[in-house]
Amino acid sequence: MNASLVPTISTFARILGVLGLAWLLAGPAAAAEPARNPAFGVMIHYLPGRGEVRPWLKPEVEGLANALAEMRASYLIVTLGQNNGQYIAPNASMVALCPKAMVNEPRQDLPLELGRALAARGIGLMLYLPFRAPQADRYLMDCLGDVDEQSATSAGFIRNWSKVIGYWSAHYGPLLKGWWFDGVYNTSGMSGEDWRTLCAAANRGGRDRLLAFNSGEGLQRFQTRSAPCQNLAAGELLDVPAGLRAADAAPRFHVATPLAQTWGRPGPARWSSAEIRQRIADARAANGLFTLDIPLPRDLQIAPEQVALVRSATGTPEASHKEARQ
Repeated sequence: MNASLVPTISTFARILGVLGLAWLLAGPAAAAEPARNPAFGVMIHYLPGRGEVRPWLKPEVEGLANALAEMRASYLIVTLGQNNGQYIAPNASMVALCPKAMVNEPRQDLPLELGRALAARGIGLMLYLPFRAPQADRYLMDCLGDVDEQSATSAGFIRNWSKVIGYWSAHYGPLLKGWWFDGVYNTSGMSGEDWRTLCAAANRGGRDRLLAFNSGEGLQRFQTRSAPCQNLAAGELLDVPAGLRAADAAPRFHVATPLAQTWGRPGPARWSSAEIRQRIADARAANGLFTLDIPLPRDLQIAPEQVALVRSATGTPEASHKEARQ
């Protein structure tokens, strides 16, 4: 979309519909919140250690949702887990396949609570999950039938992992707007049937979900199409030059980059408000998305100065100047 044009309501509805967020245009809860920036979202790496998941209190869930609304985010990508075998949500299919996984299964369904809090503010929920079994959990690796993520996988693992993905997909249903799969390094062993099984699992229970498959960081790979059902570039970039554009035949344009020096680590912002605003404008010009990975401190609340920084970049220049004078 050309950022210099004043879009009509129907144009906004089309764009938000692709995001699975067209319902943001109506409803008293959404109307009462600051306007969303349809090209901007936030990623959070919440990765507790094995057996260290503790329930979030309602004020913590609401506080994070409020911070995202203040930043005018239109979606949140949150990690379900990564490589240590600890997930932040229960999964009955995982336990059925691998009964010992019950030991580390959390009592709280955090994505469900977050998804509901976000939906009340007109913000969509997306989930991050590695493409392969947790590489540091030998039991789950063996139980699910996986091998090292740099090696070709097997049809047996894809069937098992698709059951795990499909459970979460169906469980969260319309609340879940998309998936961001990490570590898609070797798909040479996958057949067409394998892809159909996994893609169907990712779409179970939802409509028009965004599906990103990440094969690695860098300008040579951030727009790579790594799966037949991929409709969103993974977008992983540490250094994001201004003026990036969508590549021919690539999935929908997307850039994902950390606000601080690296992914998920607390630290000062390396971006100015003007630089963030320019990258969002670039994404909008490509009908795409710009995602900032923002550190989540131990108190589970985004630092107020980072909320203020991002908010100053996501509104119109006129609104940002007005807020700065207040």
